[in-house]
Amino acid sequence: MITLPPLCDRSAAAALLPEFAESLGPAPLAVDASKVEKIGQAMLQLLVSAARSEGGIAIHRPSSAFTAALCLTGLDHIVIEGVAA
Repeated sequence: MITLPPLCDRSAAAALLPEFAESLGPAPLAVDASKVEKIGQAMLQLLVSAARSEGGIAIHRPSSAFTAALCLTGLDHIVIEGVAA
């Protein structure tokens, strides 16, 4: 499982990119979004790309800030569809 940091800015997305790329496959990539306080465009792009990959992603315990940002940008239907508890 990949855990997103509290500040999901451009540098966080760049740091997590290799881990995302290595972890993508036929099964959903597990992403823990419980600590997210702020999320930027670069991380949103990374999540959308992962969601559209072969296995997609499974968001676990999304924080209210994470969910609010996705709803605000209209990306909730792409990224959060299969939210895991």
